[in-house]
Amino acid sequence: MKRALLALWSLPTHIRFWIGLGHWLGNRLPLLGLPLSMIVDRLVLVFYSLDVASRNVFVPDLRIGHPVGVLLGGNGLRSRGTLVVNAGVKFVGRAPDDPEYLARHAEKRVFDLGDNVVIGSNSVVIGPVTICDNVVIGAMSLVNRDITEPGTYAGCPARKISDVVSQAWSGPGVALPQGRDAKEANP
Repeated sequence: MKRALLALWSLPTHIRFWIGLGHWLGNRLPLLGLPLSMIVDRLVLVFYSLDVASRNVFVPDLRIGHPVGVLLGGNGLRSRGTLVVNAGVKFVGRAPDDPEYLARHAEKRVFDLGDNVVIGSNSVVIGPVTICDNVVIGAMSLVNRDITEPGTYAGCPARKISDVVSQAWSGPGVALPQGRDAKEANP
């Protein structure tokens, strides 16, 4: 019970709520939905420093622990599962007149991401881009082309540096030891 209440109080839960509300308003409510969604998006920007067009975000498990400086944009962000976005990450379009960008923007699919994708702090993802499942992108990386193989990527532009993908960021929350176990873990 205590853990459930703490989870409701967490910052990622609040952010998911506001993005979900903006998404619902923008996509389901005729006439007033779009303006109300835009108001919710501006409130998210003011309170969390997260720039988002929530009506174009289609992510079942979005985790943003530190939203300062994050730009999700209005280009269309889709994921099939868990997406972890760290502070300062930017999702931006390549060029407003690029034919591929325009086609995917119309479908709200400029950024098509798989499950278990982690994007490190201050990284930039330039779309249109597709990223497969089980990818970790290191901090301060530039992703400007599709990633088709699972692994760890880093650099400018991002290159594969390892086949190992940690579940530490995107897996279930890490339980801290309690009672006697805590003393054994931290002598």
